[in-house]
Amino acid sequence: MFEKSLYDLIRGLRANKGNERNYMLAALKECRQEVKSQDLDTKATAILKLIYLDMFGHDMSWASFHALEVMSSPKFRQKRVGYLAAVQSFRLDTDVLMLTTNLIKKDLYSPSVPEMSLAINGLSHIVSPSLAVDLAPDLVSKLTHSSPHVRKKAIPVLYKCFLQSPELLRTCWPRLRDCLNDEDSSVVSATVNIVCELARRNPKNYLPLAPQLFKLLTDGGNNWMTIKLIKLFATLTPLEPRLIKKLVPPITNLIRTTPAMSLLYECISGLISGGLLEGIQDTAEGEDLASVCVTKLRGFLVEGDSNLKYVGLIALTKLVKTHAHLVCQHHDVVLDCIDDEDISIRYRALELVVGMVNSDSLSAIVGKLMRQLKPASREYVELEGPEESEDEDDMQEEVMNPRKHQKGGVVLLELPEDYKHAIIDRVVEMCSRNMYANISDFEWYLDVLLQLIRYSPAAPSMVDHLGDEEEEPEVVLSRRDVGEIIGRELRNVAVRVRSVRPEAVRCAEILVQGQDGVFPAAGGGGKRVLGAAGWVVGEYASLLTNPTSTFDALVHASSSSPPSDILAIYIQAAAKIYASLTGSDSVDWAPERKAYVSLLTERIVRFLEPLTTSPSLEVQERAVEFLELFRVASEAISAQPAMHDDSEQQYEPPLLLTQAVPSLFSGQELNPVAPRAQRKVPLPPRLDLDEPINPNLRALLVAADYNDSLAGEDDQEEAEFYKYYYIKPTTVPVMKQPASLGIDSAAARSLTGSYQNVSQDDYLDADILARRRRERLERNRDDPFYIFAPGEAEGVTDADLESIPVLELKLDDLTQSTTTRHHAVAEQKRERVQIAADEGIEGDDDLDFANEVRATSKKKGKKKGGLLQVDASGLVGYSLDEEKENQKDEIETQAAKREVERLRREMELAAERVAVQRRSIEELKVEKKKKKKKTKAGEGEPKLKKTKKVKPEGSTEGEVPGTAEKKKTKVKAKKGKEMEKQTVEAAP
Repeated sequence: MFEKSLYDLIRGLRANKGNERNYMLAALKECRQEVKSQDLDTKATAILKLIYLDMFGHDMSWASFHALEVMSSPKFRQKRVGYLAAVQSFRLDTDVLMLTTNLIKKDLYSPSVPEMSLAINGLSHIVSPSLAVDLAPDLVSKLTHSSPHVRKKAIPVLYKCFLQSPELLRTCWPRLRDCLNDEDSSVVSATVNIVCELARRNPKNYLPLAPQLFKLLTDGGNNWMTIKLIKLFATLTPLEPRLIKKLVPPITNLIRTTPAMSLLYECISGLISGGLLEGIQDTAEGEDLASVCVTKLRGFLVEGDSNLKYVGLIALTKLVKTHAHLVCQHHDVVLDCIDDEDISIRYRALELVVGMVNSDSLSAIVGKLMRQLKPASREYVELEGPEESEDEDDMQEEVMNPRKHQKGGVVLLELPEDYKHAIIDRVVEMCSRNMYANISDFEWYLDVLLQLIRYSPAAPSMVDHLGDEEEEPEVVLSRRDVGEIIGRELRNVAVRVRSVRPEAVRCAEILVQGQDGVFPAAGGGGKRVLGAAGWVVGEYASLLTNPTSTFDALVHASSSSPPSDILAIYIQAAAKIYASLTGSDSVDWAPERKAYVSLLTERIVRFLEPLTTSPSLEVQERAVEFLELFRVASEAISAQPAMHDDSEQQYEPPLLLTQAVPSLFSGQELNPVAPRAQRKVPLPPRLDLDEPINPNLRALLVAADYNDSLAGEDDQEEAEFYKYYYIKPTTVPVMKQPASLGIDSAAARSLTGSYQNVSQDDYLDADILARRRRERLERNRDDPFYIFAPGEAEGVTDADLESIPVLELKLDDLTQSTTTRHHAVAEQKRERVQIAADEGIEGDDDLDFANEVRATSKKKGKKKGGLLQVDASGLVGYSLDEEKENQKDEIETQAAKREVERLRREMELAAERVAVQRRSIEELKVEKKKKKKKTKAGEGEPKLKKTKKVKPEGSTEGEVPGTAEKKKTKVKAKKGKEMEKQTVEAAP
């Protein structure tokens, strides 16, 4: 019989294109018959084919016993196939796993080194708690084997045994520690690797190894062991700060001399993560070392390798937290990484620039980022790859996934929506950091916010928010509309910075009016800013430049389309602007004013009427309340006659307009409140938040559902209600950007040169630039030192020139004045803007709130497992000192015994108290019975009730109960008298 080999199986699988499944099922059927053969060669060949088919998803766990038979073969070739099958198919719950103990133990003591290595390697994959306990002594004996190859392989397998049974670490540690002094460098490297992994779980156990590990670091060796030693010391230095001074010289020497990029990066990363740079931060040595690290990392960024750029940006991001001033010196190469064609590098560079920004570089960095969002810019990427596909598989891949461009072709690089969202979020974060500490020109910041709205990415649909609680906080943040972030900043600036409040109100007015070009043409992004803009125009209605147009925009028919939360804000804002327009009592109540107020009232009433049946309870409540108010106002306006010019009688506006309605929105000014201030407000003594407002609410709702008066109406409202709450809204398709809307190409960037040559405000639109230019001219019109650009001085007349003051120059004091002016310019400080701080109760500290928010976000974040999915929780906190561990166990045992004894005493005392209470209750019952008997005896015998007579024992029929006993007593009395007589007669 001729069996198919593995090569035959592979050839047949390739020959059956399109019919692979049937061919595999037939091969599996053949393998099931072949593994039952008594010939080990046939069995081994079948197991090898099953291993290959297992990689296609066909489970081979049913052949575990046959794999065990092949493992026991005396031939190395067959044994190797059996161990490979065990590695691929055995799990901790495999039934035959317990049968492998003696087999592996036998192979571990084989005189053949390859067989011994095969058993060690197989054990590392299939080790279980029972196998670890049984085979750990055999593995420890291999640490002294004559072959360094065996010793090197036995060390990592011991670590896998420690993971399954942590108790083995204490018994095996002395022999494992001796391997650090092994004569073979590969054995030492393997030992250092295992110690590094163990120290990540409990570094306190390995502090005594510091001198020995330091000697290995200074003696030098392979780069891999040096990297592991640096990582190991990074975990030990937080426990022993004195190691910092000892480690800085050798690590600095490695940074200056090593040509290996991997070792250089690990040295710098170890300095940062181990706290070495932070420990010597205030010393000259620390500054020099940090400067060297930043300079070396700059070399990572200027290299053409994308991997070096990526790890260099990661290291700089860690370093910027402690040495931001040094990283800022190399902001040119960091900003160049923002234009890299690799989007992952852009993300890392974006994260870095947030930490390195300051007041001087804020404007340049913001402009650099916003130029990427500008739709008019384009960037092209050159494709890489072979021009032709010569291999058959490559030709098939080309047919299935054809390339539209060949090598050397140029394609448009489109920024993903998440990256655009990240840019806007980082820009806002940089500007608002530390309560706007880096901003001196808030008008520029408001223009930036307005421009960011125009660059907003597409708004996410409702489906995108499903499952947000189980995802990373960064992912959830990227799925929000950027309009919420920008709107929050617009509201904060309007509330906190009083000097630019009119400018903030003007920006909100532009957004509410919805002028052309304010929002993106496609995608619907940025619309969530309307909520904050509506609040601003309503709260500061007196600062509006055109309140009538803003009022018309709020009550327009299209204003009913925003989401319910924004619509509720619109209702409140429209009422506030109405009060501002009609509440002045200094204007005469002329017919023109009466007609104007009547028109405004009629418009807002028509706007509110359809909203009274809105499915949103908040919108419905506000609409009903304000509708009733404005209907009353309309009646008051109609009843109040107007004052004509020829009339002698004076009429004033209705008090409802001048006093009642404005009083609803006037009072104390709203100021920012600290986040934790509300928690410190004491609750009123009689307030019960758990008590329902109306205990009969459920009954009222049930009665409202079965109202007979509503039974005959149309069911349209019910249908709208059901549609609003139970039908998922349709997803709006997002139009992709055309290829013409990209960012600057690499070729164009090379022609334009450095980013510093670009105009300062080219990232702003033309209308914003024109308005800023007009404001600047108006501000500097009377400044004699301002030099107008060509065409700007057209509005300056001769009269204006004559009015310019003339200063008298003293040439003698020219040198002195120049020096003084230079000193004055150098000492001039940046003008600070007054920013309102959060109000709170005395003693309120926002740091606790920030820490609480940070901890909550970490809890919400999804926990990430290791790449190898290795459970090392058993080694966390495990101590190598047996005496200390025993003492700890004894202390815990004694504490447990004391707790048990305390609980026992409490139970005994409770039982005694219960017994005493029971006895007292019984005594009271007895006393009550005695008292009743005494009272009965004193009052006399009560009347007997008729009861059924019961015959006593021994009584005969017809006898009265008790007569027999009376007869017996009489007989006894007679006998007693007779005895007395006899004794008297017998006496002398």
